Amino acid sequence: MNKKISVIIVDDDVLSIKRLSDDLATFSDISVITTSTSPTKAQKIIIEMQPDLIFLDIEMPEMSGIELLKRMQPDLHPEVKVVFYTAFNKYVLEALRASAFDYLLKPYMPDELSTIIERYRSYTPQNTETLEQSLNKLLIQNNVFAIQTFKGLLLLSVEKVLLFQYTKEHNCWQILRSDDSKFYKLRSSISSKDLMAISKSFVQISQDCIINLNYLATVENKSLICVFYPPFDNIKRTASQRYFKKLRERLEII
Repeated sequence: MNKKISVIIVDDDVLSIKRLSDDLATFSDISVITTSTSPTKAQKIIIEMQPDLIFLDIEMPEMSGIELLKRMQPDLHPEVKVVFYTAFNKYVLEALRASAFDYLLKPYMPDELSTIIERYRSYTPQNTETLEQSLNKLLIQNNVFAIQTFKGLLLLSVEKVLLFQYTKEHNCWQILRSDDSKFYKLRSSISSKDLMAISKSFVQISQDCIINLNYLATVENKSLICVFYPPFDNIKRTASQRYFKKLRERLEII
């Protein structure tokens, strides 16, 4: 390939930008034309320069990488390719690889970066579907959803959610993840209806709790205490009479 491959890096971490820039400099046909720690400033630059490749971090405090991509998409040439430069878990990354152009997992190995560059060099345009369209389609196909937390955008598979709990202290819903048993505060604008619309597995059992039916083991008759499958059997939530009727409708009771 005679033409230089133009690259723009967008990441709020200066050290990550430096490392990636230095590593890309080892490829003779790669030219990092600019970098940015600000998604807002990067938007204008990218639209003006229309680079071949964008290495885009997803979790940034000012604006998520996916939101930045969504804003730019109407003004981007179809052949501008985005590499998600992020630290998502392996499940999501492998799903995204099938549709997004590629990803780079932090911290990455040199051969992983080489694979991306080689893939781009051998790339042949096949259709005009945008990356945003491909991503949205892929998320649905792989039972993955994107949700805004206080710290940034979070991509999760439905199976990684144990329950949602509303906290009056912060006036927002929280996710209790099954993989690390930690709570993550969601944006205050997210409602219970928004959460239940994500998946049929999510069912509200009280005014302040939505559970993942896949983890529900038993519901005690009189107390309506919901017990989860091990290793989450020490976490219990009580259903209200009002919502238990709806829960019964969702369960195959014999």
